[in-house]
Amino acid sequence: MGWAMYSGQIVRLRALEMTDLANIMKGWNNFEMRRFLASMLPMSENAEREWLDRATKFDPWRDGNMVLAIENKKTSEFLGTTGLHSISRQDRRAEFGIAIHDPKNFGKGYGTDATRVMLWVGFHVLGLNAIYLHALAHNSRALHVYEKNHFKRVGVLRQALFVEGEFRDTVIMDILKSDFMKEYPPGSKIGEP
Repeated sequence: MGWAMYSGQIVRLRALEMTDLANIMKGWNNFEMRRFLASMLPMSENAEREWLDRATKFDPWRDGNMVLAIENKKTSEFLGTTGLHSISRQDRRAEFGIAIHDPKNFGKGYGTDATRVMLWVGFHVLGLNAIYLHALAHNSRALHVYEKNHFKRVGVLRQALFVEGEFRDTVIMDILKSDFMKEYPPGSKIGEP
């Protein structure tokens, strides 16, 4: 099943395709990007191909996951991926994740825009009530993006992840549908195609 494309101001979210593998591998094993993810271990092309094969077939309600490609709206350049994970039909909540792969694309607003669009998808398309995330407490760039998108800090897991030789805290954040709908009520859009 393919997913429609969703547009923000500067990015577009679209279905992942197997043809994205080369673009994923260009930036996926970049330490500067991976140091803020749960695992800094490199991924082989074969392992990434297997993951991509599964991800291209994800159904949010059957598999509890939905991962979309992020691309530059003007140039169609592949920028990274964003997803909703652990989607619960009963609780109508999911965990948010995002990765802009190439450090040359950091700080350009792509992550902020992609986050906003994925929240729109979660609340307007999937009908979720809450979206949460875990972010490394020292990842100030990501925390800034999430706060710009109205995520609220709701807790800290102390020394939750072993990163770069030490245990680091993770910040738990969430956003409720009612908070998001204040800015983007039913019928609203983030950007034009």
